[in-house]
Amino acid sequence: MWTAGTVACCRTALGVLLLSLAACTPQQMLLSALVPDGTAAVLLGNLRGIADANRRQVAELEQSGDWPALAAFAERNISRDPFSAEWRLVAGYAASRLGDPRAAAGHYGEMLRLAPDDPAGYRLLAGAQHAGGEPRRAMRTLEQGLLVGGESALTLALRGDVRADAGELEAARSAYRRALTLSPRLEPAWWGEGRLALRMGRLDEARRAAALLRDMNSPRGEELERLIAGSR
Repeated sequence: MWTAGTVACCRTALGVLLLSLAACTPQQMLLSALVPDGTAAVLLGNLRGIADANRRQVAELEQSGDWPALAAFAERNISRDPFSAEWRLVAGYAASRLGDPRAAAGHYGEMLRLAPDDPAGYRLLAGAQHAGGEPRRAMRTLEQGLLVGGESALTLALRGDVRADAGELEAARSAYRRALTLSPRLEPAWWGEGRLALRMGRLDEARRAAALLRDMNSPRGEELERLIAGSR
């Protein structure tokens, strides 16, 4: 059972992470966004089988942005409970925040082995594989996730990113459009759609995506506007 203090701590941590996104690279922002609903509240929500004191410790480390300490804390708990998918999630998240997608992929792969029916695990693993320069593996992982969990807007947005990086621009555009049909205000999908539109010379579509991101108070709106301005 969550206490009011724990919930408040989660909300504070979420705000801190969202503010920090402006300083991230696109791939780092993607990895952060792929934790469903974005961060600490979801991490804690997935630690239902873990002691309250440990959940509070995760929240405090997330709030402070002490990713090395969070990674070490997760590793200590994995050594005590090697069959815990939850601690693999925390370890993978910490690794992604440390800019180590290969380590994140290792942890998310173990998470999936231990909890193969969790669709979020496929997105997390594919995101880490993509950020680590393995787009083909990421695509195979995404296709497995779609088979397990059905269509998901986040999964489709990531499919768009992977297809775009592979040079499959029309396939990427189709994936973004489908994601936005399912979730019309999905930030990662508008970010990907905007960058792809710019790449394809569709400036009106890129400007529309930037305006919508701005309307959602996303730092990516300003970044996309800078990219559009630089393309002239």
